[in-house]
Amino acid sequence: MKGMKAVIFDLGGVLVNYDGYDTFTAVSEMAGISMEEMYHFYQQHDRDFGTGRLSGLDYYQKLDKAYGISGSYEVFATAFCRNQQRNEPALAFARDLQARPHVKVGIISNTNEVHAHWLRTHLPEFQQFSSVILSNEVGLLKPDPAIFKLVLSQLNVPPAQAVFVDDAAENVAGGTAVGLAGIHHTNWQLTRPAIEEWLQI
Repeated sequence: MKGMKAVIFDLGGVLVNYDGYDTFTAVSEMAGISMEEMYHFYQQHDRDFGTGRLSGLDYYQKLDKAYGISGSYEVFATAFCRNQQRNEPALAFARDLQARPHVKVGIISNTNEVHAHWLRTHLPEFQQFSSVILSNEVGLLKPDPAIFKLVLSQLNVPPAQAVFVDDAAENVAGGTAVGLAGIHHTNWQLTRPAIEEWLQI
């Protein structure tokens, strides 16, 4: 449609409240290891986890083999997701945008199978949005240009007609590098009017 625009959101820290430090804390407690050891494990495996080369069970088994885990996979998955929570006002705004006749809403999230399962269970909005791209399902991570090109293809809009909203400046830069407008999200008091202003351009 002529004049169609797209607003593309990150999830964690934007539409979903997420505390990465708490994830490390939860898993390090289950494994009986220090935060330093947990972060080292994360650095070793995060890319494979985030691109789907490691499933949730793979990740759990590697952690269990390295350190031992005091709990089943299901207990681990619950602890791993304990810090995720819907941001109700932000999701309501995204739904409102999707309902507008000349706006499409897309999602790009760097995530993993464990968090993706939680997201697909707790965010029925995914069924309403025009595109939902989770890194572990497509084998791509922000700020790879390919993931932005993929969402533009799914939304069927040119880069100049899309804005990308993320709380990580590096990811925003990845979007602007392929021609999207970018908004570095720090709080909704600034982000919401910035989106509305961009939609009027």
